[in-house]
Amino acid sequence: MIEEVERDRLIEAFEDLDPVLAPVLAPLGLAFKRMAAVVEGETGVGTRKWFALWMLGKEDGISQGDMCQQFGLDPSHLTRLSQALEREGMIRRERDPDDNRVVRVYLTEKGREKLRHLPALGEKLGRRVHRVLSDEELKELRRMLIVLAWAMKD
Repeated sequence: MIEEVERDRLIEAFEDLDPVLAPVLAPLGLAFKRMAAVVEGETGVGTRKWFALWMLGKEDGISQGDMCQQFGLDPSHLTRLSQALEREGMIRRERDPDDNRVVRVYLTEKGREKLRHLPALGEKLGRRVHRVLSDEELKELRRMLIVLAWAMKD
C-alpha cells in the first residue's frame, strides 16, 4: 500500500511539470537513474562502463569504430571510456595487425568476471520490473523506447 501511494505521488508530481518534456524526459530520466543505481550497486561498475563490457561480451575483439557505429557512440567518449576500463584491467586494446588505424577491444578475465553478474542482475531487475509491468506491457515499453531512440537520432 505504501509503495502504491508513493508511486501515485510520483505520477502526480510529473503531471505538474513542463507539458513538452515531462511526459517522456523526466520519468525516463528518473527510471534510468534508479536502474543505473541498482546496476552500479550490484556490480560496482557505472552504466557506461557496464554497457561497454556488455557490448564486448556480445562481440569480443570488436573495433572501437564499430562500437561507435553500432550504438551511436561518440568516438572521443568511447576512447576515454575504453582507456578507463583498460586502466582498471577490465579490457585490453590492441591495434589491428592488418590495419594500424583500427583499435580492437577485448575483455580481460577481470572484465569477464564482471559480466558473470549479468544473469543474476537480469533476474533481479526482471523481478522488480515484473512487479509493475506485465510481459505485454514490458514488450510494448521496449518497442516504444526503441522507436523513441530512433526518433531522437541526429
